[in-house]
Amino acid sequence: MAAGYGYVGTVIEGALEGEVSVSRLIVSSGDPMTGLFGTSLSGYLVYGTEQSFNKSFNFSQGYVTSYESSCSIGEVATCDFSLTAYGSAGKNSYIPSNTYTDITPSVATSNSIVLTTPFGATNCVQSYSFSLGLDRSPTYKMGDKFKPSAFETQIPMVGSLDFEVTVDDYEVKEMMDAVCSTSFIDNLSIALNEKCGGSLIRKFTLNNAELINSSISAGIGNNLTVTLGYTANYNSINALTGIFG
Repeated sequence: MAAGYGYVGTVIEGALEGEVSVSRLIVSSGDPMTGLFGTSLSGYLVYGTEQSFNKSFNFSQGYVTSYESSCSIGEVATCDFSLTAYGSAGKNSYIPSNTYTDITPSVATSNSIVLTTPFGATNCVQSYSFSLGLDRSPTYKMGDKFKPSAFETQIPMVGSLDFEVTVDDYEVKEMMDAVCSTSFIDNLSIALNEKCGGSLIRKFTLNNAELINSSISAGIGNNLTVTLGYTANYNSINALTGIFG
């Protein structure tokens, strides 16, 4: 807008960014994404009618911004991630040459999820939800054509673990004690195994995690359930390796 003229044209008010979100089922013990939190990523999606794979969607200079995993009894465990692409995104003339083979899943089932907590194994875990946030702040300079010249990772990076438990002998601690004690800080881990005590598929661990929310629900004819939420803070990308070890 210009005084005395009204509308005179349009401008790009900020950098061009693309958001890419990927939903995945956990089918193997390895996940290359856990080693790429601190690096720039380029990738593509190939597709086409009748599996011709003659089209592609590409992105470049992407950084992972979130990583999540969840599972409930009777479901297959998921492991999703999102990233922000600061470079080019969209159609590209390059069509990768790929071959694909069928996957035989080694999926986690209800009898193969092990939650290690400080309050015993008699309480039945019904579901879990793990998330890790990685906030980035791009730095731009004049002449960069909307591409950042540097990135800063915001700290602390927060890992969260929520789970729902059917109660047997669990008791809620006195909440006022949290102000002056460490009784609400625990080491927690989720292990996904092949059924019937098989080999480990995936594991998530939060050490020195702090209880931040707790809720209890019950009704006539229903089980007493408790939902707990923990968080742990990390000050470097290298420290995140302890989550997936």
